[in-house]
Amino acid sequence: MTASQAFWIDADFDREHGPDGTSRYGCDVRARASEFAESWGDISPVMFAATAWRLAAALQPGYLRWHRRIVAAACLRSPWDGSLTCAVSLVSQWPAELSWTRQWCRDRGWRDWPQLFG
Repeated sequence: MTASQAFWIDADFDREHGPDGTSRYGCDVRARASEFAESWGDISPVMFAATAWRLAAALQPGYLRWHRRIVAAACLRSPWDGSLTCAVSLVSQWPAELSWTRQWCRDRGWRDWPQLFG
């Protein structure tokens, strides 16, 4: 892992602590193979990838690790076109342009995305 990486696989820890001497993640996937059932008949590998991501992130400590500023990350199938999408929540500092005034800290200057009704 380098300081610029957002995500990485912790293969060394996984291999050292695997119950079968090879991989914690591999054992978990074999034990939870039924969770991949939806993806077997699918022509696209998106559901398979999303399930593999979820299992890798669920191990404690995770097989899939992420930067300390990332709070949560999930891979999902897009309902719009079926492609793989990722939802990532992260912690960051206020941008310099917003930190000069106190109004932003009280949510007085915040505007949500435009919404269409009707």
